[in-house]
Amino acid sequence: MGLHGDHDDYGLPKVDVVVPDDARELDRDVIAYRREQRQRRRRARWGRLGRPFTRYGIAAPFIASAVLIALISGVLMTVISPRPNPRTMQVPPTGPQRLRPGDVGGGLPTGNVIYRNKRVPVAELVNVAGVALIVPRDCRCDAAAQNAIRQAGGQRLQVWLFADARTDRSDKDVSALVAGTAPGTALLADDPDRVLSAAYKATGLTAVLVRTDRIVRKILRGLQPGRDLTADLRALQTPS
Repeated sequence: MGLHGDHDDYGLPKVDVVVPDDARELDRDVIAYRREQRQRRRRARWGRLGRPFTRYGIAAPFIASAVLIALISGVLMTVISPRPNPRTMQVPPTGPQRLRPGDVGGGLPTGNVIYRNKRVPVAELVNVAGVALIVPRDCRCDAAAQNAIRQAGGQRLQVWLFADARTDRSDKDVSALVAGTAPGTALLADDPDRVLSAAYKATGLTAVLVRTDRIVRKILRGLQPGRDLTADLRALQTPS
């Protein structure tokens, strides 16, 4: 293709157009044109992808780096930082609680009673498993006392019969409560200081069941003649 300074009849520049004899001679031009189009489209795609970063100019890389560092720092702090201890629950103490002498689960009341005309500590007299029967004033509980003594004897348990000093019964009458029982099954003692009757507020015949370890297991108040004590008495053979 060439351009000349002269013009044709219509005032247009005269152009020499060379038409190739074979169209295959244009293949290289077509390939170059298509390559140029592909490069243009590729640049356009990269331009669209990088547009969010190029929008802020030279500050974009710094912003992206700061965001990346913040994300990495957050992950590391979550993994490495110490975790707070879980909230602890307040649990009541499971150890032995302090009980007053005479309470169920505790020892016998402290104090002395009269046994065979001697002052003896209660805990020294009641030294094996058994039943401490407290006979308060105006008890009128002969049948109930004899019933409890017979049942305890059947379980081979010791019985202690404590008479409140305020009772208007004579020693002979109190001794009559053990009539008909095996010798040694029930031991008689006086409680002049009301150690037991005051501790257990005995208003009727009261039975204090004591285990082999001298711990009060159960307190039975107002015993009646026909009461069955078998299950409670059997439980006294074990220390706990």
